[in-house]
Amino acid sequence: MPNNILKIFKKIEHINGLYEDVPDLERRSAILIPVLCPKIDFENKILNILNWKLIFTIRSGHLKEHAGEVSFPGGRIDHGESPQQTALREANEEIALEPTKILSTIKLNDSFARSGYHIVPFCSLFIDDQNLRCNEDEVSFIVPISIQNLLNINSWSEERTIMQLKRRVWHFPMNIDNIGDIDIWGATGNILKDFLIRIESLL
Repeated sequence: MPNNILKIFKKIEHINGLYEDVPDLERRSAILIPVLCPKIDFENKILNILNWKLIFTIRSGHLKEHAGEVSFPGGRIDHGESPQQTALREANEEIALEPTKILSTIKLNDSFARSGYHIVPFCSLFIDDQNLRCNEDEVSFIVPISIQNLLNINSWSEERTIMQLKRRVWHFPMNIDNIGDIDIWGATGNILKDFLIRIESLL
């Protein structure tokens, strides 16, 4: 097994990223950032982080919260579940990502959504040969974006007041073929910023 790839991936967890003061919220959720490493890179022990892809989803338009927005797979933590169990279950339910295919999982800094959820984010490494499918009740599109393309986005931030807290919110606007213009922002944008800060320190 290409231990150099796994070693670098695990190192991401211990690098300082974007830290947020998360308010005390009763509702808790967990999300998963699926990271796909090209199969040829993994099999040949080629470490090219810029070729890795992150999987985003576009939420179905009929959902009560955050309809039509770009997000990572995730949802409310059910009674008796750990946050990591929730993240993996939701990724399986939303895009058919198999937990048995995980190579490694790390945790990022907690965040929160304007809908009042405390968010616990995880990041799992997979080989890029997954048979992903949309659960149309929850997801309209699956959107893979390479780390190279994410770093090339002209991202920007603004200060917003959310639940009486001043918060810097990151935006990552881009155009996706067959979808159009999207903006990765809010909690998803801030979690992405946390991840990319850590990645940039490895390059």
